[in-house]
Amino acid sequence: MKSIITKNNQPIKEITQQDIHELKDCLEQLASWQEPLKLLNKFFENQAIPLNKKKIMREFHSQARIFNTFHENFLFSTNSLKKKIDNLGEKEKINISK
Repeated sequence: MKSIITKNNQPIKEITQQDIHELKDCLEQLASWQEPLKLLNKFFENQAIPLNKKKIMREFHSQARIFNTFHENFLFSTNSLKKKIDNLGEKEKINISK
């Protein structure tokens, strides 16, 4: 058997279409947070005067819930991506029979 190697004499690993699809899914999941995060950013950038304390408290609680949901999802997604990348690193190297 002959291994296929790169310019740096590193063997090429087998990566399936499913592996690529799973990584794209994780990336799309993280990208789906762009709009809610823009709203959070807008809320915290708002330095309008005079301050309406009741409105700020109401918005703060809703924004805090959005952030907590994002934070949980972000931690889950980054852990999932780390596992997927580790699994890709452990994939078999491609061999060619001659």
